Amino acid sequence: MSKRAIVSVTVAGTNITSTLMPVLTSLSVSDKVGTHADTATLSIDDSNGRIILPQIGAPVSIALGWAGAGVRVVFEGTVDEVKSSGSRGAGRMLTITAKGVDTTAPPKQGQQRHFDNKTIKDVLTDAGKAAGITSVEVDPDLASIRRAYVDMRDESFVHIGERLAREIGGNFRIQGSQAILSKRDSSYTAAVTATWGINLHAWDLAPQLGRTRFSAIRTRWYDTSKAEWKAVETATGLDVDATYADRLPRADEHEANQQNGSDKATTRRDKGGGSVTIEGNTEAIPDGLCIIVGARPGIDGAYRIDSVTHTFSRGGGFVSQLSLKQPEID
Repeated sequence: MSKRAIVSVTVAGTNITSTLMPVLTSLSVSDKVGTHADTATLSIDDSNGRIILPQIGAPVSIALGWAGAGVRVVFEGTVDEVKSSGSRGAGRMLTITAKGVDTTAPPKQGQQRHFDNKTIKDVLTDAGKAAGITSVEVDPDLASIRRAYVDMRDESFVHIGERLAREIGGNFRIQGSQAILSKRDSSYTAAVTATWGINLHAWDLAPQLGRTRFSAIRTRWYDTSKAEWKAVETATGLDVDATYADRLPRADEHEANQQNGSDKATTRRDKGGGSVTIEGNTEAIPDGLCIIVGARPGIDGAYRIDSVTHTFSRGGGFVSQLSLKQPEID
């Protein structure tokens, strides 16, 4: 007996699954490390033009799974765009796009303020309150990092979260009224296995790339006590002969070291990678691991998941496409 995929969609508090399924042609949910919000797209056969258009900003929840195994919520957000398209030959289609962050709400609004001698957790918590964010979670390794001065010059909460994440080696995202700053390449335990002959549909992987690899990271900073420029350099552990120099100077040695740590994590993450398509699996999450088995020697091993796109369609069933980086090949 073939497996049967299950979809559940709720809009504005109403479960519309039974009404939606006869006209749903495809559904996709994308989630990427370091991107402030995930995205969901529903393509609907609108042949009769009778479908009620959802309101912009309406809450959306999507769950995916398999019959007999249950479903898991893979997206929660709000409607961002409703688009109608059509032609004489192709008929009418309705495309609904939803975002994990409410694009009609204060998180995208610029703020004019500054913070003196505050931790990263304090900065994001205070800026988040002004943006309607009720909960801010920060990885313990990042939460206590302190900055002498941080300013927001008409910068939104979304942008300051992404900026600080780039500087200290984090990944920032917003889910509804909650903001999360996780540590890049932390030892999170979530993992899925992609095995040839079982659930691995396709792969396209390069375990080593030349262009993105650097042996060291260098960042300049200004020593105010000596009135001179200085630099700190950090080894990445990669076997190449090239140094990456950050273009922007930092305020002090402490911030320069933080930037070096972030850039080191980036070059190690980008040293190799590619993509795989597997049987739909909602346990695959960004920054988790994907274990490749049975592709071939030199390719099999653990990779860090950079992004996940779950796709359900009438003809293709339920699959998960994973963008992978940071290979650890035995």
